[in-house]
Amino acid sequence: DRVSRLDNLTVDEALGTVVPSKRGLTAKYSNADLQYDLRQGSLSIDGVSYRGLPERQPGEMFEMSGLEYADDYTALLFCDRPTVERIAPVVNAHFQRFGMQVHEKKPSDTKVKTIVLFCAAPPSVYDDPTTFDGADLSDFTLPNGNVIPVVDKAKYLGSIVSRDCTDDVDVSARVLAASKAFGALGDCLFRSDSISVAAKREAYVALVMAVLLYGCECWNLTAGLWAKLKKFHHACARTMCRISMWHTQAYGITTASVLQLLKLRHIETYVIRRQLQWAGHIARMGPERLPRKFLTSWCYNARPQARPDFTFGEGLEEALRYAGVEVSSWMTVARNRKGWREIIMAISDKAEAEEPHPVLRQRAEVANNKSNQSSE
Repeated sequence: DRVSRLDNLTVDEALGTVVPSKRGLTAKYSNADLQYDLRQGSLSIDGVSYRGLPERQPGEMFEMSGLEYADDYTALLFCDRPTVERIAPVVNAHFQRFGMQVHEKKPSDTKVKTIVLFCAAPPSVYDDPTTFDGADLSDFTLPNGNVIPVVDKAKYLGSIVSRDCTDDVDVSARVLAASKAFGALGDCLFRSDSISVAAKREAYVALVMAVLLYGCECWNLTAGLWAKLKKFHHACARTMCRISMWHTQAYGITTASVLQLLKLRHIETYVIRRQLQWAGHIARMGPERLPRKFLTSWCYNARPQARPDFTFGEGLEEALRYAGVEVSSWMTVARNRKGWREIIMAISDKAEAEEPHPVLRQRAEVANNKSNQSSE
């Protein structure tokens, strides 16, 4: 009925028209109603959607029930607790038919490999976000008496997936692991005054940065996470130059000056290069591949209240702008592997480089001279 009332109206006339709503009440036609009807293909006003954008073409529905990797990593997706209770024993029995055994937690076990991760919806969906509206988060007890625990975070292929579906826990774990790697080599390498600056830089990029940025291709980096990565990167750079925060304040040594002496780039450049490299792989995948589907898909469900969480797509758009790539045509550009690689390698820091501070030059010369003497 509401569609028939809007047939011969323009966009401006349709918005605000009193029509039956989806809740059975009479209400004014809104932007959300218009976008919903256009997506469903049930309405065409002036042949265009609101704000003059062309109507979105109907897509192809797809489902994902699980992820399998190698021979010992499997992630199964379920929508509710009763489904897990019903399917878990069936899956375990199925594996036993082929001589395999699912690692269930026995009463005497302190560690377990098979776990259930409850992924929560946005807080605005719940009346009580602290308890997720009374969701049952107790462990699952199997018919044989063993248990599958319900956890708030889980490691999958080296990355940590958390209950709130953000990358905060994973980034913190990466920073901690990189700190341990840097600290293990601190006295003998990074803090040494007899190792050249060039040698420190190569070791830092090859060893520490590899640990720090593992999995960053899929990170959804908010401003807080960027700040955490920058803090670690800058602290390591100061340590390799054998200066502290006291030196930076007393002599006015800037972070850009420290990075310039080490010939290191800002952390954004390292991360964005990796993210765009992975995005290029996705662009060259066939449309049947799951990564490609997820990158170019959308949900028909109504959007929750408040601003949606920062998405991977928004982060990818920022990375493309950082690299100077047109957002609207990046997938076409990325299909040219050689050209895309050249674009990635040409990404440089946005901040202007500064000449190394005299104090830094003096300390670097001392280290280089001692390094040359030891090599002779």
